Amino acid sequence: MALSPMKCNDFIEYILHLHGHPTTVIICSSREAFLENLQSSLNAINSDDPPPVTGEMQHTVHPLFVPTIHQLAASKSVDMVFASSLPHLRAYLASYSTAIRDSLYDSALVKPRLDDPILAIYGLINLHRSTTEYSVQGLSRSLANAAEAAEIGGMRLLLVENSADSVPEAASETPKDPWTEQVPLLNSSISLSQDRGWAGRMVDIRSVLAKWCEVKSNVRGES
Repeated sequence: MALSPMKCNDFIEYILHLHGHPTTVIICSSREAFLENLQSSLNAINSDDPPPVTGEMQHTVHPLFVPTIHQLAASKSVDMVFASSLPHLRAYLASYSTAIRDSLYDSALVKPRLDDPILAIYGLINLHRSTTEYSVQGLSRSLANAAEAAEIGGMRLLLVENSADSVPEAASETPKDPWTEQVPLLNSSISLSQDRGWAGRMVDIRSVLAKWCEVKSNVRGES
C-alpha cells in the first residue's frame, strides 16, 4: 500500500500505532539526514505551540518522547534500516527474504501472530529522483524487489514519501503529491533532474505504483 506523504514524526507515530510483529522500516536516506529532518519536523511543531502564560513555565513534550508501555513494547519489534543509495536499497531487499523467514519462525515460537508484520519503505521514490533510474523501468525494478521481499515474508508492504514541506531546501524539487509526477518509460544516461528537454513518453508515478500495490490518499486519520 502506498500512502500520502508524511513528515518524519508522523511516519514514526503511524508505524508505532499500526505495526505488527516483526516490522522492518527502511529509511531511504542516511541516518544523519533522517534525524535532521525529524528534528526539523519536531521544531516546526514546537514553533506552532501557543506562547506560555506570563509567569508560568510551559513545556510541551511530543508524544514520541513519552515512554508509554505501548511505545516501549512496539519499539522492540521494529527494526530500522538506513539505505542512502539505490544499490544499497536493492542489495538489502535481495538479502532480506532469508533473514525475515528466520525472524518469523522465531517469533512464531514465542507467541501467535495476531497482526500481519509490515515492511515499510520511507522515501523510495525520492531515492530514485537524482539518479538515471528515475523512470518506469527503474522504479518498477525497485518495487518488484520490495514486493517480492514482502510476499515471501508474509508481510504488508507500506510505501510512504517524505512530505515536501518537512524539507524546506528540497521543496522546490519535491512535489506535494509525488504520485502525480511524470517519469519516462526507460532509464536514461543522465538523471531527469538534469535534463527534462526530451524524455520520450511520460507516465505518472501513481500508475507505476498501482501495478504493485494499492495507492491511497489522505490516510492520516486512518487506523
